[in-house]
Amino acid sequence: MITALLAASACSAGAKVHTAASTSTTTTSTTATVAPTTTAVPTGPAAPLTGLPTSNDQALTLFRPALAVKVDNSLEAMPQSGLNAADIVIEIKVEGISRLMVVFQSHDAGQVGPTRSARYSDPNILALFGKPLFGWSGANDGVTSAVSAAPWIVNVNWDRVGAGEYYRRSGHPAPHNLYTSTTTLYRHAQQGQQPPPAQFTYLSPGATTAGASPAAGVSLTVGDTPSSWVWDAATTSWLRWQYGVRDRDEASGQVSAANVVILATRYGGGSLTPTALTVGSGHAIVLSNGSMVEGTWNRPSISSQYRLTGPDGQPIGLTPGRTWIELTPGATSHVLSPETASGLLSSGR
Repeated sequence: MITALLAASACSAGAKVHTAASTSTTTTSTTATVAPTTTAVPTGPAAPLTGLPTSNDQALTLFRPALAVKVDNSLEAMPQSGLNAADIVIEIKVEGISRLMVVFQSHDAGQVGPTRSARYSDPNILALFGKPLFGWSGANDGVTSAVSAAPWIVNVNWDRVGAGEYYRRSGHPAPHNLYTSTTTLYRHAQQGQQPPPAQFTYLSPGATTAGASPAAGVSLTVGDTPSSWVWDAATTSWLRWQYGVRDRDEASGQVSAANVVILATRYGGGSLTPTALTVGSGHAIVLSNGSMVEGTWNRPSISSQYRLTGPDGQPIGLTPGRTWIELTPGATSHVLSPETASGLLSSGR
C-alpha cells in the first residue's frame, strides 16, 4: 500500500563574516549526547524539508503539510522540547532576544515548547512553506489580525483548538511552560493542504560546494541572544551553544544540525516590533559538512523560497538533514578559532 502511494506521489543587508582566526578544523570531541541529523538506511523518496530519503515508517508524512510552532528561546525556556525533531528551525529577532520558528514535516515530537506568541515577521516567513499549520500562544491585536488575514496560514493557536491541546507543565516558570505536540496539532490539518516545497538544493554524496573551506565553528547573535555552532567530526554535525552553555533538547541531548544557514537580514518596525524583512537580498553564510561558504541570499517575493548563491554564481548545496536558519540583524557572525571551538567541545556545561 505504501509503495503504491509513494509511486503515485513521485509523479538585506550585511557585510562579510568577520574572521577572528584560522579556520582549521582540528578539534577535540567529547561524549555529549547528540541527536543524529541524518537517518540510517533510508529507502524512500526524499522529504521536502530535509532532502533525506524516508523510511517506511515515515512514508505517509510525505503527504502532509508543514507544521510551524513558535518556541520560546529565553534563558527561562531552556532546555526546550522538539528542536531535534524538526526539519527546519528559524531563529528570529524579537524584542531584545530571539524566538524560534520550529518547522516539522517528516518527524513528530511528543512535546513541543515552551510555545510563545507570534510576531509580525511570521506571516511572510510561513509563506515559504506553502500552506502550513501554525501553532502559537497569543499575540497583540495587530499581529493576531496579520496572521488571521494571511490565507496561506492554517491557524492552530491555543485559542483555536480544543481544551488541553496546549497545556502547562512543571519544570519552567510561567509563562515559559506552555507545551503542545505535533500529533495534537496535525489533527487540525485541512483538506487540500499540500506538502511544503523544497527549500534548498542538496548535495549528492561526495559532492562539495565551490568556494567552501573548512571551518571550526561560528558565533553569532540574533537580537541580544548569543549562540555558537561548532563542527563535531565525531557526530558529523554542527552542535549548538547558547549563552555560553550547551543548548539542549530535553528529549534528545544537545541541539544539532546538518546545516546552518546565516542570512544577514534587515529588520523594520523599530525596537518594539522588530520585523524581519525576508523579501529582498543580502549576505549569506552556509555551514555544511564541516565547511563554510559565503555568498548571497535572494527572495524575490513572499511566494518564493530563499535562493542561496555561491561565489561562482551557482546555487549553494546543503547536506541532507536538519537545517537551522539564523536571521541575524546584519553582520553579527564571527569565525571561531580552532582553539575556541575545541574548548567548547571539551566543556561539560
